[in-house]
Amino acid sequence: MSKPLRNTLISTLAFIAMLTVNALANILPINGLNTGEVSALYPSLFTPAGITFSIWSIIYLLLLGFIVLQWKNSDAYIFAEVSKLFWLSCLLNLGWILSWHYLQVSMSVTLMLLLLLTLAQLFLKVRKVSMTKPAEKIFIRLPFTIYFAWICVATIANVSTLLVSNQWDGGFLSPFMWTIVMMTIASLLALFIITKYRAPIFALVIVWALFGIFIRWNSTDQQVLAHVALSLLLIVSAGAFATWRKTKFVLL
Repeated sequence: MSKPLRNTLISTLAFIAMLTVNALANILPINGLNTGEVSALYPSLFTPAGITFSIWSIIYLLLLGFIVLQWKNSDAYIFAEVSKLFWLSCLLNLGWILSWHYLQVSMSVTLMLLLLLTLAQLFLKVRKVSMTKPAEKIFIRLPFTIYFAWICVATIANVSTLLVSNQWDGGFLSPFMWTIVMMTIASLLALFIITKYRAPIFALVIVWALFGIFIRWNSTDQQVLAHVALSLLLIVSAGAFATWRKTKFVLL
């Protein structure tokens, strides 16, 4: 078996393993708790509404497209560049699910940070390679841009969960103010990425997360938090639109 074909096979097996563990997490569920029930054990103001997590379906569908494209073009240079990082991302993803469901919050944060670093490298690699074919942009550049952006949000949420699990009271800031700080950090990160790498789609993922926080707290006793989320959402959206225009209406 040639090396490109072997890489493709390993990528497929790693993706299937990750998808299987994620599915079993809610079908069984693992440790008697589905993913949302574990999250509910550590209530955090930063956690967005449940509908927001539907973005995982988009991420996994795009990654499936990545696998199909790799089978069709296994000897392409880009797959040799990113395959090992992709395998690692799959292992870290399923490892995070297991640690999360077995309530090992500190371990889940460690794995999430490693996943974030891995996806950051994947993001940078796919940005460096020139892509002219729509299929390459949609199934190589797009999935790792969206995945990286969402894990940036998930990392902030996971760290917040760790603090809640340790009964940290926020120190000199209230949970409300810490949530605003975390939303601001996510927004600034989005503005930095779209400015430096001309990737407005990254910002749209952050906008989606902020929208999730908005709809969760709108018309509740945390109405002010919802308004802050909406304000940041509009700022990031404006930045994404400005970048989109500068790149001649190219999202990727």
